[in-house]
Amino acid sequence: MEATKTNFSSSALLPVITSEKNNNGAEFTVVSKATSKDYTFRIKRTEFNERFYTHVYVETQYLEFQYVGSYFNGRIKKKGNYVDTPTAKVMTWILSRVEAEMFETLDEQIEFLHIGNCLKCGRELTDAQSIKIGLGPVCRGS
Repeated sequence: MEATKTNFSSSALLPVITSEKNNNGAEFTVVSKATSKDYTFRIKRTEFNERFYTHVYVETQYLEFQYVGSYFNGRIKKKGNYVDTPTAKVMTWILSRVEAEMFETLDEQIEFLHIGNCLKCGRELTDAQSIKIGLGPVCRGS
C-alpha cells in the first residue's frame, strides 16, 4: 500500500538545499499542473572540499531511487559531465527557482507532495503544522 502524500509549499525546499550541514535526504513528488506528469525525487545535501552539493536521485520503481547527479551552480553533473535527461532538467528548473526564491512561480506550476517525513532531516512529522509545511519545528527553526 502506497503512503499518503501531503501537499507543501516549494519554500520548504530552501532550507533543505541551503543547509549548512548534511541532511538525511528529502523525498518528495512533483506534479506538473499543466501536464500531470510526476516525478518522485530524493535530494541529499553534502559538503565536499568546503562546497555544498545537492545530490539528486529519481524514483525508478516504488521506493527505489537512481542517482541522477549533483546539482551545483545551476546545473546537474555526473562524473564531470552535464546531465541533460528529462528528470535532470525538471530538478534543475526547480532547484534554480528555489535558490532564487521564486516560490510563487513554482507553486503556480507544480504541486509538491511529501510522505509525512521532514524534508530536511527525514524524521516522521507528527503535528498538523509540520505535516502541512513539510518541515519539523527544529528544522524550520521554530
